[in-house]
Amino acid sequence: MRKINISEIKEEPWRSPRGKYAVSFKGISEALGRDRGSFDLAKRHPFDLEWNRIPPGKSNFPYHAHSAQWELYLIISGEGSLRHKDGITEVVAGDVFNFGPDEAHQLTNSVSG
Repeated sequence: MRKINISEIKEEPWRSPRGKYAVSFKGISEALGRDRGSFDLAKRHPFDLEWNRIPPGKSNFPYHAHSAQWELYLIISGEGSLRHKDGITEVVAGDVFNFGPDEAHQLTNSVSG
């Protein structure tokens, strides 16, 4: 068993070149021993878990989908808007949602700077 506290993981900020998109990550899977470069399933977990923080007024990434990847989101704090194939849904702390392969999505922190 491996255990780590989220407070022990370094927060890594990311911004798109023009600053339209921004998010900070904490690589929970890597902190628990995942080897991102390995194809050995004993070293590469069958899932990834990340902690993300989206700055006020920013979106995490452009509207996008993944061909083979599922994504699961749990909103811990704040509020935002979720763009998806059926439109836009407001999300708040406590909301949980997921996207399967080829389901386009984008998450935006609705709070202004």
